[in-house]
Amino acid sequence: MKATLERLKTSFPGRLATAYGESKAGNYAAGLAFNSFMTMFPLMLGLLAILGLVVRDPGLMAKAQSTLLGVFPANAHDELAQVLKGAQKGSGVLGIISIVGLLWSGTGLFVAMEFALGEMFGAKQRDFARQRLMALAMMAVFLVGILLAVLSNSLVAVLGSGVKFLGPVLGVVVMTTMVAAIYRIVPNRTFTLTQILPGALLAGILMEIVTLAFPLYAKLVHGFNTYGAAFALFFLLATWLFFICQFILLGAVLNRMLMGEPETGGAVASPGEGREETRGARAADRVRGSQTS
Repeated sequence: MKATLERLKTSFPGRLATAYGESKAGNYAAGLAFNSFMTMFPLMLGLLAILGLVVRDPGLMAKAQSTLLGVFPANAHDELAQVLKGAQKGSGVLGIISIVGLLWSGTGLFVAMEFALGEMFGAKQRDFARQRLMALAMMAVFLVGILLAVLSNSLVAVLGSGVKFLGPVLGVVVMTTMVAAIYRIVPNRTFTLTQILPGALLAGILMEIVTLAFPLYAKLVHGFNTYGAAFALFFLLATWLFFICQFILLGAVLNRMLMGEPETGGAVASPGEGREETRGARAADRVRGSQTS
């Protein structure tokens, strides 16, 4: 039994789990999940408001909203759609407020991501102005991603029911691409696009699995619905976001283990030495060293 446990500990998944635990990534994931939950609705409304300024086709806007909702667990779609529908009934002033909310709360979310990923990669944070520019670049990437996802979903719909199996595959591709963009752009110091793919693929697969399986989890905790639908939605989304943030940081730890110290600058990187010794970097280096020894 002891020998089996030792083999598991020295295996690659065991070393990854060790590095993840020693980096205290779970604590950072909890903070990042809370930040994500607080900024989720302003970010969604802001993205839809900006798309509304560019796209005048109601059908395309409906598909964009459906694509945004498609990121979340299926059993939360109806409640989230009602929230967005109610918010979008306001006048044009709401669109302006939504865009302002996007620029502030949305950039705050990516700044929080920069801090958490910097702790995993071993990278210093940018100064305030560069952080906000990086966050604006990420939001532009997200807008383009939404439009591409709408086109992909439309293509799948045109092809018919015979390619329904492509849904989960497309979900993995979307999630992996989103995480790869986060890894490549958000940290001040990061890795090249090909170097971040292993962690992005791991995170993307796990994110799609937990999203597809979440209706089963929701049924298991159905008793928590005692206090009404609002509490149930809060509990569902908070738990789902916690898993998603865990997977994002798990992929970051994997990349740090495989690639060592980051040398490539992210978007609007600060000049000079951007690397920094952090708990996550030390944990990954220790496990990396034990692998080569």
